[in-house]
Amino acid sequence: MDTNGLKTDKTAYFAQTTSGMDMDGLIRAIRHKNLGIRWRAALALGDIGEPAVKPLIRALKENDHDIRWLAALALGRIGDAAIPHLILALAEQDHDIRWHATRVLAGIGEPAIQPLIASLREEDGDVQWRSAFALSLIGEPAVEPLILTLKDKLWWVRVRAIWALGEIGDRRAVEPLIQSVNDLDWYVRWTAADALGKIGDQRAVACLGKALKEPDSFVQVPATWALGKLGSSAPVETLIQSLDNSDWYVRWGAADALGNIGDIRALESLQKLKNDKDEYVRRAAEEAGAKIQKKAKTQPPDIPPDQ
Repeated sequence: MDTNGLKTDKTAYFAQTTSGMDMDGLIRAIRHKNLGIRWRAALALGDIGEPAVKPLIRALKENDHDIRWLAALALGRIGDAAIPHLILALAEQDHDIRWHATRVLAGIGEPAIQPLIASLREEDGDVQWRSAFALSLIGEPAVEPLILTLKDKLWWVRVRAIWALGEIGDRRAVEPLIQSVNDLDWYVRWTAADALGKIGDQRAVACLGKALKEPDSFVQVPATWALGKLGSSAPVETLIQSLDNSDWYVRWGAADALGNIGDIRALESLQKLKNDKDEYVRRAAEEAGAKIQKKAKTQPPDIPPDQ
């Protein structure tokens, strides 16, 4: 019998059951071959709080994925005190570390909102998107702070905030996003139109109808997608006119939206695109026509009023 091995196991087990009195022992225990010991060590480190943050951040960089996962678990239990270190971890070269940091920050919730909004201003695009993703996972508590961020002077901050609001889907964001469709930056306008489509509030229809007349196709097309998601028949005539646009991207987007709306008025114009010079437009028009015809067949016939 290997008494040395047994002694080592008992030492590690004792270390992780001493209510955090032995920090070094707990850090060693989180690397133990026994998963149960690892798990209990992680819980104990989480209960210690702030003094355990830096060792856990180091453990988050281990090659062993189980150790990383348990370190993230402990950091989540610590909460607020771990936030600044987790924000820094968003910029690590290792994407797995970034993912763990994002997940833990989202789990911490409301206390992480302002630090995450601040990190939207980082020049690292991946840090920006991970911060926005964490904010979207936090959800409702992040809505008002994100709405305030729509006035930020940096275009990429506005874009990330708009994307997060679209993912959250809270209707409080509709009016501010309608204003963002008129933003000076085309990427902001594009993202705002797409977010409005995700939220699905009919208040956006008039604004998106105006966006269809934008000279920039990168604004027109998201507006068409959004209108297609909203399912409103209000802009059908404008969308039909867009089928004659010289830009294939606009024709494609308009055809896709008309198919999603399903208004029979668009069928004739869509059929004219069967000979369009662009393959994507031809395919979109064909699929849209099929959707409209299917919807027409499944709709109940109009019942005339009683005479």
